Amino acid sequence: MMEGGIRSTPDLTGSPLVSIVTVVYNGAASLERTIQSVLGQDRKDIEYIIVDGGSTDGTLDIIRKYEDRLAFWVSEKDAGIYDAMNKGVALCRGEWVGLINADDAYAEGAVRKAMEAVRDRPEINIVHGDILVHYPNGSSKVKQARRSSFLLNYWEMVLNHPSFFVRRSYYRDHPFDPSFRVSGDHLWTLQAWREDASQFLYIREVLAHFTAGGASMTNSLQSMLEEGDRMAKVLGFSTGERILARMVRTCLYFPALAKLQFNQLVASLRPKRD
Repeated sequence: MMEGGIRSTPDLTGSPLVSIVTVVYNGAASLERTIQSVLGQDRKDIEYIIVDGGSTDGTLDIIRKYEDRLAFWVSEKDAGIYDAMNKGVALCRGEWVGLINADDAYAEGAVRKAMEAVRDRPEINIVHGDILVHYPNGSSKVKQARRSSFLLNYWEMVLNHPSFFVRRSYYRDHPFDPSFRVSGDHLWTLQAWREDASQFLYIREVLAHFTAGGASMTNSLQSMLEEGDRMAKVLGFSTGERILARMVRTCLYFPALAKLQFNQLVASLRPKRD
């Protein structure tokens, strides 16, 4: 195991400390953009933690480049992305926690906007917003959160997890299930939503940039159905609900895949900007 970071006390200004966690494995191609988006936020009361899964591609060189501005970083093998997220949250000291993966990045002012939205709102545990989805060769589109209980229950993660900021006290009692490969954030969100949808606060702002084509967007239908069945079991779905979920996922999978491929095709035909 390797680790480092300054773990210094941030310059607090009366606002709640925000912890940002990036989990990464062999992410040298995109990690620096993620780091810069966090360090470039217009708030001082942020601690930044990076949890690496034992990368071998130069990721550690990038982490060390910014080590004097990181609260803490660690590199060791883990049991997958959700295990790494749990580990990162456990390292946090902030009142609020943001999770931004190495393929993604925060929009300018994202942390400030989120914290302003929840000021004097003790009933809110999760604040979230929109994301800007980026396709090859520069095409991009805003993806707004779809606050639909039906779609969240029976389709997919229709809220935008890269935009989430969650109270650390809530994460402490509601960890991710590390046995899931790509649906752990969906399961976590759905459990929180079913617990109390009013603890979510949606702000119509782009809070993060998301790179299209990750594991959750290219998952096979069979894998999606298998993880969906496991989610249904965890959530205690009835037989009818399980059948409905399978039907909805099957019916919507191919239009969603076609939409993704179309957007990528259109983007590939666009001339690259200088």
